[in-house]
Amino acid sequence: MNPEHWDAVRAHDAAVRALGLELWVGAEPTFTDKGSLDPWWLWEPLGGDKEAKGQALLRALAPRLDGPSEVTCAQGRLYPEEPEPRWCYGALWNRDGSPLEGVSWPLGLEGPKVTPPPWDASQAWLTVTPDPGVVEVNMAPSGELQGFARHTLAVYAAAEEVGLSPLRYQYNGVVTDSGGGGQLTFGGPSAQGSPFFVRPWTLPCLVGYLSRHPSLSYLFAPDCVGSASQGPRPDEGAPERFSELLAVQRWMAWARRQGPPLAPSALWEAYAPLLVDGSGNSHRAELNVEKLWNPHLAERGRLGLVELRALRMQPTPAHAVAVAALYRAVVALAATEHGDPHLARWGDALHDTMALPGALANDLRAVLSELDAHGLGLGALAPLLLETEEPVLRAHLGGSTLTVRRAREFWPLLGDVASQERRGARWVDASAERVELTLEGPPGTDLGALAVHGARVPSTWTERDGVRRASLGVKRRAFVPCPGILSGMTPQDPLTITWALGDALRTWDLHGWIPGGGAYAGLPTEPEEARRRRLERVLERSSPEPLPDREWPLGPHQGTLDVRVPM
Repeated sequence: MNPEHWDAVRAHDAAVRALGLELWVGAEPTFTDKGSLDPWWLWEPLGGDKEAKGQALLRALAPRLDGPSEVTCAQGRLYPEEPEPRWCYGALWNRDGSPLEGVSWPLGLEGPKVTPPPWDASQAWLTVTPDPGVVEVNMAPSGELQGFARHTLAVYAAAEEVGLSPLRYQYNGVVTDSGGGGQLTFGGPSAQGSPFFVRPWTLPCLVGYLSRHPSLSYLFAPDCVGSASQGPRPDEGAPERFSELLAVQRWMAWARRQGPPLAPSALWEAYAPLLVDGSGNSHRAELNVEKLWNPHLAERGRLGLVELRALRMQPTPAHAVAVAALYRAVVALAATEHGDPHLARWGDALHDTMALPGALANDLRAVLSELDAHGLGLGALAPLLLETEEPVLRAHLGGSTLTVRRAREFWPLLGDVASQERRGARWVDASAERVELTLEGPPGTDLGALAVHGARVPSTWTERDGVRRASLGVKRRAFVPCPGILSGMTPQDPLTITWALGDALRTWDLHGWIPGGGAYAGLPTEPEEARRRRLERVLERSSPEPLPDREWPLGPHQGTLDVRVPM
């Protein structure tokens, strides 16, 4: 993080304090061995060198904490269908930096396992645990973003020291996160001091804000989004639940006007049955309220906490701090008189238009503008949030530019949802891939015509901010999945794109794998090698394909064209 980032962090803390809020933030960063193909670094929670790596991470992290700490082997969680609790290592220290008194814990694998201490705002408790494919650090929550930033820098540095990474590279060069996510948790200095109880309208207004802004659900999420993900939106589940949530939100707006404040139990009872995934699991939802005021979780259920789960692991600590600042500012806005509980009804547009990076970027800019307008702007942290990955393709004809970017895709869960509920990882059909095609030029510029996979693409252009622009999503099958849906459906690989402008004509083939077939020589381990593999999968033809006469059918408000089934 640079000095401008730290200035923005301090300004953010001052803005939240000015609202009279005590808004604590915690996180669960996850790290993997990016060069390993062993199952415990891909999908299994336990095995191999994972426990040794977890111990090494904690030893490297302990000297970087805010004060002298004691580290120990703690009591881990017992998951269904696992014969014994998972390992867990913890660190305890005083937040004011003073030495601990009366505590002496040796780090080992032998001896009694320490029970996690009760929540205490004067002490910090951090754990390192295993999860499918990753090691997870359950950071101690911080009362200010400055403390969160210090801890985040320490965690990333310790992980790097022991050879663990926040990201990994796929064989074909695509960059993904560690695979374990990067959830954020919000609460207060105590359960009773949680902003969700001190200002009970905060949760209803947060539910509404996330509903109205899909960028907060998709832009910072892992590759797997939608109903089969680890953090689905309420409008991606059963329509009956969403209808009930609409009624709850209206009732909450009425109750806010009437007063008195709702009791914690009333908030939990209203939202716990509705903020869930497809199987009714409240832990696997975009907004996880299982630790808000849950009487069924002994000791850790009534903490006044809300967890945001639709978040991937960020590549750098600066990006992690920027994302935490964004969502902390959104929670703070929900806690003010400007908070609004009403839900958006996106319908088909949610998975059609709002899957495209251009639409999501515009939505995020609207969020940042609203935060600015209410004194919660993110300053120098905002550009980190607006960064985009390198395009798949960028080309020029005349005064126009064609850009092809990866878009979000919503993969279906395979089999019966309930049969996968007790697993640490779920099977989805990930064979569908979506890209966004964008033509841009100065006002009045001829943008030309596009064809994809043998047929013309209908398009309409808009002019805004001094740019003429036409955008469309294209969905294809990248490979035949095993297991998967419709194994007889042929992949559209390569995906062929032709651009005609006047007498000029250019054609590209976008390959999902090595052009011509063959095997990669292992995983890429460095960003340069990953980038080289991405670039070599895009080939321009020396003899461009003529623009075809036929045209793909596209509805008047359809944002994505599905070319998986022939015309």
